[in-house]
Amino acid sequence: MTKKFFYTILFSLVLSNTLMSQSKINWISFEQMENLQKKEKRPVLIDVYTDWCGYCKLLDKTTYADPNIISYVNHNFYAIKFNAETHDSIIFQGRKYINRGPATSKSTHELATTLMGQKLSYPTIIYLNAETQPTLIIPGYLDVNQTLPYLVFYAEKLNLNASIDDFDKDFKKAFSDEHNDSTHINWISMEEAVALQKNSPKKIFVHLKNSTYVSDRVMSGSALEDADVIKELNNFYCVEIDVLSGDTIHFQNNTYINPAPGKNIHQIAFGLLQNQVAFPSVVIINEQQLVLAPIKQYLTGKHLAALLSYFHKDIYNQKTFADYIKDGFK
Repeated sequence: MTKKFFYTILFSLVLSNTLMSQSKINWISFEQMENLQKKEKRPVLIDVYTDWCGYCKLLDKTTYADPNIISYVNHNFYAIKFNAETHDSIIFQGRKYINRGPATSKSTHELATTLMGQKLSYPTIIYLNAETQPTLIIPGYLDVNQTLPYLVFYAEKLNLNASIDDFDKDFKKAFSDEHNDSTHINWISMEEAVALQKNSPKKIFVHLKNSTYVSDRVMSGSALEDADVIKELNNFYCVEIDVLSGDTIHFQNNTYINPAPGKNIHQIAFGLLQNQVAFPSVVIINEQQLVLAPIKQYLTGKHLAALLSYFHKDIYNQKTFADYIKDGFK
């Protein structure tokens, strides 16, 4: 991926989330984080460092000094900068942690050992979920390009149902200079799909496109360009709806609009997702225009291909998707 293209993606993402330029990451304490969690749940980024660590200083001068990273972290995370050798007592999750060897050079704080185990390395980035449970520990220096997939993964809550390894791989593919143009999927309007169903019944696949979610852009540039997915989509009428658009859409004898294009989510998204809107999302509609499955999660190419096969072959009438995967989908 070229740096110019990468920063275009990142900067547009930041502008969609916050209009205020910020000069530095808003580092807070563990106590402040726990108090803020009571008001608004957010994932937590912990930068574990030491005063003598050269790469820790480099991280501060590069990645954490990047204006786009600063804005994105401040908007989506509670960020804690934690000196692993501090002499201060820290209360975390109701327990008091101390440094038992304050007079000893490079004595490690109890909390650092608790969070990182015996694998002490600096810098180390630790991600906690909104319930303040550790979910990922990343030792070593990461530049801006390496950091963003992890930030998006937790900010957009992909950790609830996706693998960071899969997402990181898809991220690189989606934002690389060499990737296919998804326009070879034959996208049509909802009205066209319903009209075609009358003479040639097929299910409808709907992608609810929301470009303010980086994970949706990643899915568009990876799963929706996957050869197996495209092959399966030949069995569906494919509809892509920009949920921020002002288009008028007719479906199931209803008319759906967006009263504030570019700001509000289109009414059709609430209808298809049964008033529980989340992104990324795709929807499977049967031949009678009934919603079979609103799928509100990030999907890899392999997972999406399996889902499409599952619904196209009507296997959903015979077994659960979990059993279908367990048996080895064909």
